[in-house]
Amino acid sequence: MIGIIDIGNTTNHCGLFDNGSLVKEKRTNKPWEVKEFFDVTKRLLCISVVPERKKLIEEFIGFNFVPFPLELIQLDYYSNPGEDRLANGLAAKKTVGLPVIVVDAGSAITIDLFGSPSDSKFIVKFEGGAIMPGLVSYFSSVSNAGNLLPAVKPELLDKLGKNTEECINFGAFGSLVGGIKEILRILDYKNKNLIFTGGDGEIFSKYFKAHYNSSLTLYGGLIAYNEITS
Repeated sequence: MIGIIDIGNTTNHCGLFDNGSLVKEKRTNKPWEVKEFFDVTKRLLCISVVPERKKLIEEFIGFNFVPFPLELIQLDYYSNPGEDRLANGLAAKKTVGLPVIVVDAGSAITIDLFGSPSDSKFIVKFEGGAIMPGLVSYFSSVSNAGNLLPAVKPELLDKLGKNTEECINFGAFGSLVGGIKEILRILDYKNKNLIFTGGDGEIFSKYFKAHYNSSLTLYGGLIAYNEITS
């Protein structure tokens, strides 16, 4: 069994792989549940954008994680992208092929472009992307904008709102789906492969008739693990 953990801003996505297949997965924000989940393996690769949470969970588990191998990805980028974004690129190449745009809709929405590397020592080339507020973050910001605006369940509405709640839902549709659509247009997505992932990725993928894979990041971690241990 090979374990992969994606430690995000709000939750931990855990996966167990056997012979290349995902046999078990769990999303949790409780370190002790992570420990219980990975009791069956000592081979555990970590994908993390939150060093403090990574350290805490590593201490709970009681052994060191295999670090994500950043050296597998060629970067056309001026800072350090999150490991989750890079793992998505590895998995997207195998899943739908290059060039590919990955939309990961979680706490934040990332829209990233991956192409073929110019050097054979790399698997993919990360060419950059965009970051937007996620669905829950968007609704939280709207409800905090004024005392007269109610807290509304994070849902999208693709028609004219007829009350305050519906107007907020329609605004979310315009802002988030419209924002994703405009970024994809700039990236010429109709001439590239497109795949969605993340907790809210399925919601957005329906508006683009695109592939959706809820475990894309975990599969990227597995690819990375196999590359460095082969």
